[in-house]
Amino acid sequence: MSLVTIVSEFWRFFKDYFWRIMMGAVIVSVLTVGGRYFINRFLYRDNQEAYQQLSEIYSQEPASFQIVVTMEDGSIFTTAELFDAYFSAPEIVSEIEQKTGIQFGQWLEYEKQLEMYKTNEFRGGLAGIRDASSNVITMRFLVGKKTEDNLKIAKAYADMMRKEELPFLGPNKISFVQEPVKGEVIPIELTEEVPSQETLTPFRTAEAKSHFIYGILGLMIGTALTSLLCFLSHLGKKKIIYAFDYAWDYHDHHFMSQHGKEDKSLEQLIQTPTNIERVVLRQQSKGDPDHSFNNQLCSLSDYKNEKRLDEIVILIQSHLTDKAWYHRERQLANLYPAQVKIIHII
Repeated sequence: MSLVTIVSEFWRFFKDYFWRIMMGAVIVSVLTVGGRYFINRFLYRDNQEAYQQLSEIYSQEPASFQIVVTMEDGSIFTTAELFDAYFSAPEIVSEIEQKTGIQFGQWLEYEKQLEMYKTNEFRGGLAGIRDASSNVITMRFLVGKKTEDNLKIAKAYADMMRKEELPFLGPNKISFVQEPVKGEVIPIELTEEVPSQETLTPFRTAEAKSHFIYGILGLMIGTALTSLLCFLSHLGKKKIIYAFDYAWDYHDHHFMSQHGKEDKSLEQLIQTPTNIERVVLRQQSKGDPDHSFNNQLCSLSDYKNEKRLDEIVILIQSHLTDKAWYHRERQLANLYPAQVKIIHII
């Protein structure tokens, strides 16, 4: 078989089945996205709650105070991370909850569920941030569901520091630069260490992005799957439509002819070369155009001429010629020492 012919015929097959394939691809894509959506809602429903809760918390206004810690030798204490690590400990959070009457400890679990762990790059809703130029430590609180709650929590932690109830400080002295206030006291647009309402944007858009990716993947799988199903269903048809519906030998002459060409052109193709003994095989069927050629037969078994047969022409007409008829006539043609010419009219 000619590779060019096969590729051309597969392209014709794809164009003929284009809308079916596209419809199947869209259906598979919708099912893929929809299935993932419901599975995601079922498997990650706890994460959705964490996202919703943190979204509410991060939309509030934070509260902050600023301190400077002076060590015995007069140097400045610079490890701000110790403060929020200590303040985030469950027993300390529980103590502050009792003092303020505000339940806010869930914020840390919500951050962990979304894998927003405390690192050098992200300090979380309760954060200690040091200004490298002044060594002022800003304690920022964005853990309550109301702005007023954040201020009460900040004041409770400030009172704890004033009473010097921090075991890791020892004789070091704490000086307040800024009392607890509502609002931002540091330019958060210059740092990614503390959360804001935009911090959850990746979690909000990740689902849309993944839906897009799964939609594209579904289209690809749907296109391939629908194409395969259309191809398999086509193979079950009795009529010949495409060149891959039948086989021909390497030494056969195979031609594709466009339907609607003048009978004279088709006849020239059949009758070339001239002055040889040939027979033209064409299956007669309902709806078949009225073509008539010299030595035309419906079956090679009807050939009674005793002359040496030089060429056997098999005419195939898309949607009209039966596969069974072609295979039978092709097998009979193999019994003759003659050149086989196959003309497929599409």
